[in-house]
Amino acid sequence: ALVGKCALSPYCTYQSLGHTLDGRDIDLLVIADVPPNPVNPKSDSRPHFWITARQHPGESMAEWCCEGFLHRLLNENDALAKKLRRECVFYIVPNANPDGSIRGHLRTNACGANLNREWASTGDYVAPSLERSPEVYYILQALDAYGCQGFLDIHGDEEIEANFVAG
Repeated sequence: ALVGKCALSPYCTYQSLGHTLDGRDIDLLVIADVPPNPVNPKSDSRPHFWITARQHPGESMAEWCCEGFLHRLLNENDALAKKLRRECVFYIVPNANPDGSIRGHLRTNACGANLNREWASTGDYVAPSLERSPEVYYILQALDAYGCQGFLDIHGDEEIEANFVAG
């Protein structure tokens, strides 16, 4: 419902980055007054800012934070939102782990991978891969293709008084 509502905005372009292990779309919302050139998005001189949320599906408050950000950024009457949409391009993945969310997992995707640990290979362990972590694989491909001047990965923990973001 969130992705569908955002996609109705004239400032939002929807894209599926690829599919999860269970076949779900990995949703990407591109937000700007004028979207970047789809053939060569890196040629756009505006900063490209990425936000991902809910790599850990049990951290639903991360997606709620992202929902609030989207609501404000897409508000036609908000002066700050207008300025941000004019001066930046936002690439937002509101739920980086839809399989884990639907399956009720706390920290893992459909095959038990903790996506927060899948962003780079370590030793003999190769990550990300289409077989284990297509969510991260496709996000990294898009980061390379579209460019990135800022990245915010939203997390949350109900036991921590002041939640955190990593960026």
